[in-house]
Amino acid sequence: MIARQSVWSDKGVQKLLEEFVPCADEVWRLHNLDEPDCVHFRKFCDADGVLNGGNAGDRTTRQGTYCCTPSGMPLGNINNRDPNRIKQLLKDALKKWKEIKKKDRLLDYDPADKQKEITRSENQYPEDGLVLKVYSRDLERKGLNQGDWRTHAWNFDFAWFRKAEVEEMLPGRVEKKMEWDFPEHLTRRLYRIYFRDNVRGQTSPFPEEAIEKATLKCKVTKLRKGIITYSLEGEVKLVDGERGVEGKIFGEVEYNTRKKAFDKFELVMGGERWGRTQYNAREDDTERAPIGYAMKIAEDKATEKVAPSQLGAYGWR
Repeated sequence: MIARQSVWSDKGVQKLLEEFVPCADEVWRLHNLDEPDCVHFRKFCDADGVLNGGNAGDRTTRQGTYCCTPSGMPLGNINNRDPNRIKQLLKDALKKWKEIKKKDRLLDYDPADKQKEITRSENQYPEDGLVLKVYSRDLERKGLNQGDWRTHAWNFDFAWFRKAEVEEMLPGRVEKKMEWDFPEHLTRRLYRIYFRDNVRGQTSPFPEEAIEKATLKCKVTKLRKGIITYSLEGEVKLVDGERGVEGKIFGEVEYNTRKKAFDKFELVMGGERWGRTQYNAREDDTERAPIGYAMKIAEDKATEKVAPSQLGAYGWR
């Protein structure tokens, strides 16, 4: 997220990217699996003379920005969040690209032929279910250096629900002012995975045993032909060793009985977090502090069909 804000929002970088086909992927997968796209990545990533700077000789990570031809010829790479250095990387890569013969730029086979050999998390995208975009950010507090990126950092993730899970979110018969509990197993999954402190960096979900409170009550607020509107209200408290979060949840949803899908699903959580994990950049900020989360239905476009970062914690089979 830091790179998105500091690098890819830069107008000069965006202009240069018109000459490229940009893409992003999870580096652990590319590093560890032997599927065709992973092997192709390591082909140009590990080529002699490609790894540089902080990546040189370091096989624990291959994070960074890489430029290459479709055939896998390396054009340069860097692991840096300075937009000026990225612009120089792109300019140098374009110069090299123009010096390469067309026949050497391309693969000698159609990559679509290997598509069936690739098992990506995105293949589990719930087309007939519910997909939420989940935002996280620190809430305003005094005494912080506003020039520090960490004081206005934010992040986002995606939450997936399969069709059968969506069907669990309403009782069989709905009446005016009716009340019920949101499915417990979905509430617990939502809270422990998405109310983690990933505002500044990566962090793991809370384990099941960290859940001290996880409630979510539903109440019908409006019934009209084909649309059921109900409110959401709950509380959460998660404690895992030295880290934790607690807060209150409010939301409103609209369920379309004709489409058997949600037209609206909005939920917010406001509360406090504390502690840290290894990679979430809270080394000097572990005291209790305000934090907020917001969820809404994701848009139906490719950039919002990215798999949840913690899909492995869903327990899906």
